[in-house]
Amino acid sequence: MSNMANPIVSQARSFQENPRHYPRKLQVGVYNFFSKRIPYKPLPANPKKILVQAQEKIGDAVLLFPTISGLRKLFPESVIHLLCSRINEPLFQSIKEVEKTMVYRSGRQFWNALKETKYDLFYNPKDHPSITAFKISKNVRADVKVCIAHRRMEQHYNHGLTLNNTYRILEKNSMILRAYDLDFIVKSFFPNTELNSPKNENQISINLSSGSELRKWSLENWITLIALVLKKNKHFRINLFVNGKDLHLAKQIEKQFSSAIKLIHPLYSILEAGPIIQNSNLLISPDTAMIHIADAVGTPMVGLFSGDDRNVRRYRPYWVKYKILQSSTLSIQGIEPNEVFNAFEELMN
Repeated sequence: MSNMANPIVSQARSFQENPRHYPRKLQVGVYNFFSKRIPYKPLPANPKKILVQAQEKIGDAVLLFPTISGLRKLFPESVIHLLCSRINEPLFQSIKEVEKTMVYRSGRQFWNALKETKYDLFYNPKDHPSITAFKISKNVRADVKVCIAHRRMEQHYNHGLTLNNTYRILEKNSMILRAYDLDFIVKSFFPNTELNSPKNENQISINLSSGSELRKWSLENWITLIALVLKKNKHFRINLFVNGKDLHLAKQIEKQFSSAIKLIHPLYSILEAGPIIQNSNLLISPDTAMIHIADAVGTPMVGLFSGDDRNVRRYRPYWVKYKILQSSTLSIQGIEPNEVFNAFEELMN
């Protein structure tokens, strides 16, 4: 199976490419038609109070960590608040740079909390339109409201940041940093993890689980791959990450390879994965938040991605060495264990 995919409909929530979003486009168009454009304003020179809007998924939170850390470096005296989903709130609360979080789907309580503080800067790094985001921008008390430049979004914000062929979500998130300092170097950041700790040469990590069935590999494929890895080096020890739905698969793998497997379950927070992956010499995982964690903590990886080229451009690693293998469809089942093993060997060497 080639690691080059044919163009197919994006699995990502692409406002431009996904046909299922035409009703949403219509809703946004109607909402914009009846909304006034707010005036342009330059970025505030030294914002003291900053509000950042995060996206909903765990991986989105990990990709926003470097931006939050960067804002603190640019403006060390600032107060930073976060708008986030309920699932991501504990992640942002773990960051000392964030002094307050607000869950934006919590009804009247949220809308009241949103108006409590007057901000110098409000930043929404989302790169496609959302009526919820428009309503937030309308109600937030901020001197300057900033978004990623988009013709369907800009009328709700004072300042739009132009992409200039920027594809990675991590880079899009951090555009606010380079808007203030063109030479700003975005550095990796992950809470409660020592990024410079030495790695265990005989330890790797594998993540079985994903939130989508399309991004899950079969038990047979995992067993074949692990057998190849352990045949190459019988001293390897493998951290096996798994969530509850796939625990029965991990148990079968543990039974077959016994002492070579360390089952990482339960994982009460994705933050617990950081030090374990950092200590590993390599990660093998489907396209999930684990890919972003490995990138943040400096661990090379083999990523199993679908045939969605746009998704690869947006979510591929930024800092570490990696090999991405793509299926020719939206399911990763078409990727062969031998392909993954060859990529693994190439990175290990």
